[in-house]
Amino acid sequence: MRGASVRSIATMVLIVCGLMLSSLALIASTHSVREDYARLQMLELERWQLQEDYTRLLLEMNTWAAPHRIEQLAGEQLSMRPPDLSLSKVVSP
Repeated sequence: MRGASVRSIATMVLIVCGLMLSSLALIASTHSVREDYARLQMLELERWQLQEDYTRLLLEMNTWAAPHRIEQLAGEQLSMRPPDLSLSKVVSP
């Protein structure tokens, strides 16, 4: 009788220890998931802001590289002009 009660007490102690360890592991896992999710949200916000900057830079680059703007700058700053077609000659082979 005495051996059976010692075994049942030992079994109960093991079950309680297992439950405690399982509970602590669950708490640690939940905390880790919440931290990771918060980091994910910060990274998504940063990605969104970088995408906006990239889009703005593309628009600015296309504005600066527009053909009419290049032609205007070439005429104003470099005194360039389109070639006179009357001075061109066509050479046949």
